[in-house]
Amino acid sequence: MAQSKKHITPENVTEWLASTGFLFPRNEVELSRFETLFGDTDFGLTGLEIDPAKIIRGGDSPKSIQIPESIKPEDLAEYRMVARNGSKLPEHILNKIKNNQNKSKKNGDTESSD
Repeated sequence: MAQSKKHITPENVTEWLASTGFLFPRNEVELSRFETLFGDTDFGLTGLEIDPAKIIRGGDSPKSIQIPESIKPEDLAEYRMVARNGSKLPEHILNKIKNNQNKSKKNGDTESSD
């Protein structure tokens, strides 16, 4: 009778997943198999791609700009355009904003945003 050439069975599928890099190797045998497959591969990594401090801090902090006190209100239009990727707000959006602001004033909302 012919012998089965299948090396991967339901009992050892996890072992082979770990040996081929789909899971982390858990022991020396799995690590040895992984090194045999991928040991001489140059991934071009320098070790500086990941910044652990940035991960611990929670990523980049929001960036803010300081607007000088000497700027006139009409000069602020450029800053507003940048916030919308250079486009102007459509008239119906401006009307919605004005309506929402008027509603909040009528309801006595005193919340302010920073």
